[in-house]
Amino acid sequence: MLNCVIYHTFVAEYQLFEMKCDDKIRLFSMKKSILSMLPLLFLAGSQVKAQSEIKVELKDLKGNDVVVQVVNTSFSGIEKSDTLQTKKGKFTYTLTDPKARMAIANVEGPKGKKSITFYMVPGEKGILKGTVEHPIWSGSAFYQELSELEAAAAPLQQQMDSLAQEYRKQTEAGAKADSLQKVIAPLYEDLQNRQLAAYEAFIQAHPASEAGITILPGMADPEKTMEILQSAIAKDRFTYFIDFVQKKLDYDKKQKEAAKDVADGKEAPDFTLKSIDGTDLSLSSLRGKYVILDFWGSWCGWCIKGFPEMKKYYEKYNDRMEILGVDCNDTEDKWKAAVEKHELKWKHVFNPNDSDLPARYAVSGFPTKIVIDPEGKIIKTVAGEDPAFYNFLDELFK
Repeated sequence: MLNCVIYHTFVAEYQLFEMKCDDKIRLFSMKKSILSMLPLLFLAGSQVKAQSEIKVELKDLKGNDVVVQVVNTSFSGIEKSDTLQTKKGKFTYTLTDPKARMAIANVEGPKGKKSITFYMVPGEKGILKGTVEHPIWSGSAFYQELSELEAAAAPLQQQMDSLAQEYRKQTEAGAKADSLQKVIAPLYEDLQNRQLAAYEAFIQAHPASEAGITILPGMADPEKTMEILQSAIAKDRFTYFIDFVQKKLDYDKKQKEAAKDVADGKEAPDFTLKSIDGTDLSLSSLRGKYVILDFWGSWCGWCIKGFPEMKKYYEKYNDRMEILGVDCNDTEDKWKAAVEKHELKWKHVFNPNDSDLPARYAVSGFPTKIVIDPEGKIIKTVAGEDPAFYNFLDELFK
């Protein structure tokens, strides 16, 4: 369900009100004073109808307040944050919007901090009870469907969470991450595949379910799943979610087409972007040295975690290589602040959100590091923060 950031429901139709023709005729015969009130009536009706509400009652919720963050309509960041007061584990959150939105409630329970995804659906009222680790949905139709969907995969999700916790526990205790991944990764992948099968079964059995749209990004074939869910999508309440999925599908197609053009041995596509001082900087201007293209973002946890090692290797080999950080899915302010905060001394450019550069380089995740030789040919691509990248540099420059 949407990488961390984000996603788990969208769709449903909302009509302010319907009138028969003879009702409309009678309205026009009303006194002027009544007619003058209609705009206010329509406005008030739309505000009430478009409001969504979630009541939370978690018996082990800690603290006196929680922060709820509303995800923006492009799912690329946070639009606004609200701090709510809690009373005996209870609080209520409301949002007025004509379309379904996603929000993240940052709460604290016995095991520490946790993020709970909210789906704010116009005209719907949700109730969240249980515990911080195991919340259960109920309420109006959408939330009942959401509860059924989550219950279908809950045991598998709990096992996945336990594996992730065990991995963190052992690595913090000093276990080697590489060795541990070889053991845990196959187990985790098997659970993911079984979870996907459970979701597919739910969607096949509930093709009109709005809740089914919430898991679209994680499905093996989102395009085929959207065809099954057409009657739910047609209700047009989850426009932002559907647009997000469609953009991802379009990106994946571009990425697949571009992959063959950025394989090892191919010439790296040239580009020109604004550097941190506001001047134009092109990739081709760096010919003569090895260049590391680092696709990253200030929002990317693994990118940030990798900076200490990146800085160490930059100091080690900067006489023979240059790093060009390509910031993606960010604002210029956040990009510049991150470069300054983490003291990144290499070159940097800002990639606008409407740019197709990551797709042209077949970037499938962040960080992605691409090694380019002095003649401009690609010799290695490493996705994720992987020790293999640094091992490669040692072999290259030894």
